[in-house]
Amino acid sequence: MASGTVSDALESVGNVGLFQLIFYVLYVGSGIIHGTLTFQFQALSIMPKVECLSKQCLKLQKKLNNDLLICKLGKEEWKFDGSHENWLTEFNLYCDDTYLKGMGTTVYFVGFMIGVSLLSSLCDKCGRRRANVSLLVGYLFAIIGQQHSTTYTAVLAFRFILGFFHSGISVSFFTVFCEFSSPNFGAFGNVSCGAAFTFGGSVASFLAYHCPHWQDFLAIPMFFHAVSLLIFYVFIPESPYWLTAKNRNSEALKVLNFVAKINRKTCLQDDYVIHQALSDKAENPFKIILSNQILRDSVAKLSFAWFTVSVCYYALQFNAGSLGNDEYSVMIWMGVLDVPARLSIVYFAFTEGRQWSANRYLLVSAISLGLCMIPNVSDMYLGSLTLKSIFTMVGHGAGGAVFSLLYTYTSEVLPTLARSTGMSMCSTAARVASIMSPFVIILNQISGSLIYFIALACIVISMNLLKSIPETMNKPLPNSVEECEILFRKKRKDETVI
Repeated sequence: MASGTVSDALESVGNVGLFQLIFYVLYVGSGIIHGTLTFQFQALSIMPKVECLSKQCLKLQKKLNNDLLICKLGKEEWKFDGSHENWLTEFNLYCDDTYLKGMGTTVYFVGFMIGVSLLSSLCDKCGRRRANVSLLVGYLFAIIGQQHSTTYTAVLAFRFILGFFHSGISVSFFTVFCEFSSPNFGAFGNVSCGAAFTFGGSVASFLAYHCPHWQDFLAIPMFFHAVSLLIFYVFIPESPYWLTAKNRNSEALKVLNFVAKINRKTCLQDDYVIHQALSDKAENPFKIILSNQILRDSVAKLSFAWFTVSVCYYALQFNAGSLGNDEYSVMIWMGVLDVPARLSIVYFAFTEGRQWSANRYLLVSAISLGLCMIPNVSDMYLGSLTLKSIFTMVGHGAGGAVFSLLYTYTSEVLPTLARSTGMSMCSTAARVASIMSPFVIILNQISGSLIYFIALACIVISMNLLKSIPETMNKPLPNSVEECEILFRKKRKDETVI
């Protein structure tokens, strides 16, 4: 009678095959959609060109940018050129109401943070498949509602709902992908999705520039999200890790044989025995983490690292307008350059390890942000871009690469029945930084270097905290608290020997 762990059974039916490839395409495609919709508010709130209707306007136009120009003049002295009808023009988000531009992003991430707190245990308690389908349906509802909004209050309400459901999808989608894949392919898929998410920011800028009306912008991602929901519902079964942890071995065996058929592998015999994980003392995923010192400490340290990379990523993204270049161009370049940064970290994560890769990329980000604080150097031009723009893009890209890697790293040190919950706790810390990021303009009024100094300080602290997290390269996902403790004890033993 054959037997083995879930990891052994999954390797037997194929943990890198056609099934995983189809899932990979679905996962990466969802990353582009979510990136487009996350950054839509910034892209749809960029000031369009202004046409002058008076001599006073023409005179001031040579001295002032459009934001300041229209606030100095009467409404009859200027008009927008009509090339872009976005949220700024439709809801008059300028002059005294400029602060409302940042509200769209802040409300989104408030929804994200609340959602990640309320939905975090849904995936662990109810199952990966049921949770994902429910969240994807809710997300589609939010997109449709936002597209048909006629007031700015309605836009903000549906932005909140969009962030609420995105929080659950970002964790549960990733969790189930990793639990169907080998550790390295799971890490590759996650980083690829992160690169796709960033690329979605470039897509948002491109669509905002070329779509004459903002409602046309939303139609494209809405269609592709509906398609991805249908594919997930039809094709992706429940996670065998979760079924085994819930003592539903016969169902886990059916799922594994479904994967075997797609991958054209030999199915497992009906009498195949899947070894049970050591039982966790508490069924509540929050209690599993909070009652164990090792898990509690590791989640706290990883949470600060998530906060740090969120500062590097989102705050610098929303700082694009102060870099001395066209904001559409900077957003597109940030997205394009982030893709190789995120993909390159995969190589080092596979060869040097998760911890080594995270710390080295954080170091690159720190050096780049430090160079941004040198006035005479950062204000110089290289071609059409300022050096400050280039250094910011490098720091933004390196931070984004670590962001992707932390999803993998965090999941690999947490047990199955608390994996989504632990990642959600870390994600909550990241969303605190995300909520604050649109108000980076206030920091710029104090000092243009302040945001870089804050990010730099956070990076130094995070690099030290990550040293205490064990390396997880080429190790199976822990299925219980006891297996996590063994992972941490082995690290301490290795450090003692050294």
